[in-house]
Amino acid sequence: MLMVLLPVCIVLARLATPQPAMDKLLQPAIVAAYPVIIRTIEKPNFNISIRKSNDTAYQLEWVNKTVLTWPTATIYKVAKGSNDIKNGALIGRIEARGTYRFNLPANQPLNQSTDQLILYDFIHQQIIDTITF
Repeated sequence: MLMVLLPVCIVLARLATPQPAMDKLLQPAIVAAYPVIIRTIEKPNFNISIRKSNDTAYQLEWVNKTVLTWPTATIYKVAKGSNDIKNGALIGRIEARGTYRFNLPANQPLNQSTDQLILYDFIHQQIIDTITF
């Protein structure tokens, strides 16, 4: 009975293993930049731009000039004067040097007079920087 079951199990196990993804990128493709720049903030380590398309879609563009010291940095949108990320909206995650673009929700665009951005390290649970427009 083992002589029959063992080869059948080996064949079934081989058929159940997934094929490696050779032609797929492990990182998502970079989103194209919207044409209109509404506001830009330059800091020593990064630049931030709020962009707008020809319709009502908004985009946050984050350009790291140097490699981040925090590999787990996330960007949150919170109310101005608040540091409470639990009530804020997660925009996205940034890593090494490069350009990152995040589409902002149409129902909650980044309001320059009432909102601010917080760069947060979620492993060490500390606020790295606060960006006010």
